[in-house]
Amino acid sequence: MKKNILGIVEFVLAVLLTVGSVTFFKACGGHDGKFMLCHWSQHAVTLIGAVISIQALLRILLKNSGIKAGLAAGIFLSAAAVISIPGKVIPLCMMDTMRCVSTFKPAVIVIASLLAVASGADSIIGIIKAGKDR
Repeated sequence: MKKNILGIVEFVLAVLLTVGSVTFFKACGGHDGKFMLCHWSQHAVTLIGAVISIQALLRILLKNSGIKAGLAAGIFLSAAAVISIPGKVIPLCMMDTMRCVSTFKPAVIVIASLLAVASGADSIIGIIKAGKDR
């Protein structure tokens, strides 16, 4: 269990990113059946969060340290990409008071940054460990 602490942290953060993006820090809703760009930003974050969650779960379940390091590196790259989605890759609303700018964007940036730090450290530790196992 002690060896999987970073993997569990990664999984919890990935699930928080995925579930939170559609629940408690979701972007603006639709208006008269039309959706603003922030809606699609939310969908992109949710999709990548789900992929990261699956990677993190595999990272916990698999035994090979080289594969774990590779999964952690993939999680790191995906988390780094998620940071740039709201507001850069997909524009958000123009008003700072809108939910997507005031709640969604900061939450995504904080959670994805924590995930990137955890998975980056996990990847480095895993690469060192995989090198010693040879």
